Amino acid sequence: GKKAIAMMLAAVLVWVFEVIPIAVSSILFTLLPVVAGIIPLPKVMAHFATPTVFFVFAMFCISIAFQNSGLNRRVVLWTSLRSRGNPSRLLFFLMMVSALLSTFLADIPVVAMMLPVAVLLLEKNGCVKGTSNFGKAVMLGLPIACLIGGVGTPAGSAMNMMTISLLQSTAGVHIGFFEWTAIGMPMVLVLTPLAWWLVIRAFPPEIGRLAGMDLVEREYAGLGGLGRRESVFIAVLAVNFILWSTEKLHGIPLPVAAVIGCAIFSLPTVELLTWEQDKGRIGWDSLMLIGASNALGMAIWETGGAAWIAHACLGGVAGMPLAGVIAVISLFTVVIHLLIPVNTAIVAVLLPALVALAGTMGVNPAMLAIPMGFSVSAAFLLPLDAVPLVTYPAGYYRMYDMFKPGALLSAFWVAVMTAAILIIAVPLGLM
Repeated sequence: GKKAIAMMLAAVLVWVFEVIPIAVSSILFTLLPVVAGIIPLPKVMAHFATPTVFFVFAMFCISIAFQNSGLNRRVVLWTSLRSRGNPSRLLFFLMMVSALLSTFLADIPVVAMMLPVAVLLLEKNGCVKGTSNFGKAVMLGLPIACLIGGVGTPAGSAMNMMTISLLQSTAGVHIGFFEWTAIGMPMVLVLTPLAWWLVIRAFPPEIGRLAGMDLVEREYAGLGGLGRRESVFIAVLAVNFILWSTEKLHGIPLPVAAVIGCAIFSLPTVELLTWEQDKGRIGWDSLMLIGASNALGMAIWETGGAAWIAHACLGGVAGMPLAGVIAVISLFTVVIHLLIPVNTAIVAVLLPALVALAGTMGVNPAMLAIPMGFSVSAAFLLPLDAVPLVTYPAGYYRMYDMFKPGALLSAFWVAVMTAAILIIAVPLGLM
């Protein structure tokens, strides 16, 4: 168990500082536990090839198909027009659309999709990098909204599916697409407007009316009605969502249904995903990292390391009321990003420990694991996560600017997370 914990810590250090490429180090740390005598090769390979890897691969493909269909451009331009030139209203619409798109698309492609139009509007309005409040609000609001939206459904973030998979492996508790969404979507709908309000209060726009909207309007008008590729994408995605939400009726596991759905985009009559052109846009590093983290996390669980972590680090909260335990777990997960900015590692270490803690408390492991799985996306304190790092290089805000709205948002997150679990868990049968 000690060896397994040490191996995970070493892996996190290598990943954070990128001593060697992430894909290479991920494969390396998947196999090193075999050399160290921690776990046999067949087991470690089984833990690496987790269903999460295949599900996240499918999500990458769907995000690429969304961009290839051209629907992404239509969504961004339509969102900009809804503002009618009001800066605060523009940010609200951008954040709400980003959050809703992130509930079923990977966060990073959504931020990358919204960024060009946002930069164009900021440049048209003379927003100076580093000093413009509106520039800070937009460039912080977009990634914050995507991080919130990512918890809406299992499809929104790789960490969601990794949490579900590890919970099934360690505790035998299955959380379906519907159960996760029943908790996630209310959080998205409550926290996104709240995040917009906090960002606007922290950085009030210095301009009263937006320029450059005529250009956006002309470009949107030039798109015309929905094209064939856009309509096909919407139809295929709708079928996917129906399959994902009705797993208990047809019995097709979520990762399998997702891969089948993404394969449809590659059919000759659909052609929204061309392998030769698009294979370089898939996050292979992320897939390797997820597999390695899962393998190391299961090694910690199977060797007793998770039980030791639960007793040493979390044993003090076992006597608290359930609401207090959930709040502490959520807050701890939010803050730990400052020390371990690798979400897969956070999930891999904490989830088995929380399952062990749930055993000592006599509660359903899902009651402790789900708050952690949700809160691992709440990287609001500093732009250390990959999602805010998409907008950070644009130069409109400094690293510490995120802390101002992020600290308050994190506090609200913990409160809403605790309430959502306690209120919604009962009808879902998780208590």
